[in-house]
Order: sequence, then C-alpha cells, then structure tokens
Amino acid sequence: MTGSMRRAIHLAGAGVVCLAFVVVTASQSVPAGGGGNPAAGKALFAAKGACLSCHAVDGRGGRSGPDLSRIGLLRSAAALRLSLADPATPAHAPLVSKFSAAEIDHLAAYLGTLRSIAPSEPRERTRSIAPVTATEAFFNRPEREAEERTDDLVKALEIRGGERVADLGAGTGYFTWRLAREVGSQGRILAVDIQPSMLNLTAQAVQQHGLLNVDYVLASPRDPRLPPGSLDMVFIAYSYHEFADPETTMEAVRRSLKPGGRLVVVEYAKENNLAPAAPLHKMSFDELRSEIEPMGFDLDRILDFLPMQHGLIFTVR
Repeated sequence: MTGSMRRAIHLAGAGVVCLAFVVVTASQSVPAGGGGNPAAGKALFAAKGACLSCHAVDGRGGRSGPDLSRIGLLRSAAALRLSLADPATPAHAPLVSKFSAAEIDHLAAYLGTLRSIAPSEPRERTRSIAPVTATEAFFNRPEREAEERTDDLVKALEIRGGERVADLGAGTGYFTWRLAREVGSQGRILAVDIQPSMLNLTAQAVQQHGLLNVDYVLASPRDPRLPPGSLDMVFIAYSYHEFADPETTMEAVRRSLKPGGRLVVVEYAKENNLAPAAPLHKMSFDELRSEIEPMGFDLDRILDFLPMQHGLIFTVR
C-alpha cells in the first residue's frame, strides 16, 4: 500500500458522533481550515457531538469507541481535520451535515490538545552504547519498505517544500533521498555521518535519484557539525543508540533547530521480537523518552502505525 497510511479518526453514527480508527492514504486531500478554538471544540465534543456517549477522555465517557485521551499525540492537526470532514468516506456524511467547517476546525483543535501521557522521569542511562553499523546490504534490503513502512513514515512527517532538514546518521542514504524529494528544489538536506564510506554511498543514492539539494557533512563522534538555528527538522533514524556521547550530540541538535523546529527519532523497538536488529541496536519507548526529554525536548507526536519501530517526534522545550 502506498501513501502516508496515517490512521485517523472516522466519524459515524446517526445523531451521535462516534469515532473509530481507519487508514488515511496520501491520495486523500486535506481539507482547508485550521486555527480552530480548542475551548469551543471541547464544548462541541461534549454537547452537540455527544462524543462522550461513545468515547472516553481521561476516564470519563463511553467505551464503545476508542479512548481518545492521547489522540493529540497520535494524529497531526491535518490528519485530525481530514478524519472529521473527509467527504470521500460515506460514513462521514452525517458529521459533515451536522457541523460547519468552522466547527470542524474547533473540534480538530480540541482533539489536538488531548495528550494524556505521564511525564518521563529522567534516570541514569544503563544501556550500553552500540557499535557503529556499516552493513550496506541490511540498510538497502529490497523488502525494507514493506516491512517497515518507510515511505509512510516519511509522508507522515508532513515536511513542507523549502524546509531545511538534517539526516543525522545518513548511512547509505536510504532516507536522505526520500527527505530530499519531500523538501523539493527550494529545500535543503544535510546528510551527516561519521563514516566517509557511508557519505559516499549516500551521495551515490542521491545522484541515482537525480537530486541536487543535498549537502554532505562529515561529523565527529561527539560533534554533528550542524549550523546553529538553521534547521526545521533533524531526522535521526536507527542512529541515536550508537551516539558515543548522546548528551553532547543532542545539545548540538537542539541548538541547530529553529524555533518551532522538530526532532524525529526512529529506533527498532526493544519490545518487539520481530524487529530485525540485535538487542544493542534496539531501544524501548521508555528509554527514548527518559533520555531525550531531559535534554530539552518535549514529546509532540507518536507515529504509532510503525510495525516494529518507535517513531517519536519532539519539539524544543
């Protein structure tokens, strides 16, 4: 299956708005709108929508629909709006006729505030730092996209044309050229790695795809050499667990991000036995949060559709 594969919320029911998880593909356009009022949306959710008859929020409400207490961590604003107002899905018709476009924006704004998750407690790192990986065949295996939904992962980041993004730990360039395609000719990608051989492979992959918007940075184990205050996103896939000095490296990452910039960290899940990596090359959800959040980042989204990976998006605190 192609497209962003973002699960969204689907509204159905006669007279009562009921939400259930469905798949949203990139072929569906995102409705115009945005900037709704969360307080107004909360009132609509509880009264006119009667959503609590099906759904629970923070322990209150029904049980016939999914619990929405953390939906704001799982869905982007665009995905929330699409799920509420997509006319291509017949079951959405009752909702579209019941609410105005402005009210749908209010509802989406309110749902985006639902982020019930316990704060991460900082703790001493006990995991061992994994050795640096240089396995070209594993990185570029043909079945990787199907197994890991990597194209869906990139689409779910909702990268805008013209953005500046660093691929920190670029490896063979598997994600580099995909990110370069997303930012377009007006954007720029910094492919960063500590291994010259990997940067060479990245350059080959970028060239094969006919892209001209990538710069290459040879980093050191403790200095990613990112220009301060210049990046819209730093993307770290399957590399964080190998950082020799995570605190020093992530401080440089934090300094490199513009106000409102995002940090994306993807790691094979230690909780998943199917993840194709040795134990040292996996991390748990709690390990990622307990290390990264105390470094000055707040968890903004969880890419929960990934089959064997943790995909976490952070913002700078």
